[in-house]
Amino acid sequence: MGHGNIESAVKMLDEMPRDYFEEALEYFRVMQISGVEPDYLTIISVLNVCANVRTLGIGLWMHRYVPKQDFKDNVRVCNTLMDVYSRFGCIEFARQVFQRMHKRTLVSWNSIIVGFAVNGFVGEALEYFNLMQKGVFKTDEVSFTGALTACSHAGLIEDGLQYFDIMKKIYRVSPQIEHHGCIVDL
Repeated sequence: MGHGNIESAVKMLDEMPRDYFEEALEYFRVMQISGVEPDYLTIISVLNVCANVRTLGIGLWMHRYVPKQDFKDNVRVCNTLMDVYSRFGCIEFARQVFQRMHKRTLVSWNSIIVGFAVNGFVGEALEYFNLMQKGVFKTDEVSFTGALTACSHAGLIEDGLQYFDIMKKIYRVSPQIEHHGCIVDL
């Protein structure tokens, strides 16, 4: 890698083809050694690479790196961190990120709900789903996928059917294949 400017280095990493995960991580390492400071989009790209390559070590390093670089209040970075931790089954790390967020979006809520659900934390998934319903964000098809997945994993037939019913009748969310799959799994 030559000694170009920061913008060109960041752009190159962000635009690397999706199949070149190891190369992207190596490029990021070279950026760090060269003193090139990444922007939040680069951090998100590297976190997604970590999830795709199944490289938790780099993801954990990024978790320590993010607060030092003033990305800790970036909602998109935090949402991506939660997703990475959930994929690795590190749901407590995901919960910590969520709890420390000063601002949350619909994606933030959905990330933690689905993260809990797919990792078998049924009570937490449904608790956060219910908190979300009481808050400022309207539940959507992803939120209901999380709740229905939790019910499916725990065999909560009545609850699952009730969530499916209110999803259609109250929230007017059209059932997708994921929702029907959860109902079949009940």
